[in-house]
Amino acid sequence: MRPEAPSTINTATNKKGSGDARPVITMCLHQGEAKHGVRVLLDTGCSIALINEKTVRQLKLEKKEHRHPRTIESYMGEKVPEAGQYYTEVIKL
Repeated sequence: MRPEAPSTINTATNKKGSGDARPVITMCLHQGEAKHGVRVLLDTGCSIALINEKTVRQLKLEKKEHRHPRTIESYMGEKVPEAGQYYTEVIKL
């Protein structure tokens, strides 16, 4: 994917089937000299960025374990399973 290519905006329906459409955009993730097209959920209300474990494995990103895992909660106050245990180096989108 070329970094100067325009982003593509789609919508995704949340898993609970409530029908609310959320903007999903394809962006370019820079990993050293390599560039990867990844789907990103645009969430203007988020306070942290999360990356899917499957994407970490597919792109062979190095992950590190937090000494003190953090509890990550959804906007509804529910704990996000497996989030907060690991982190990656800074990734440029």
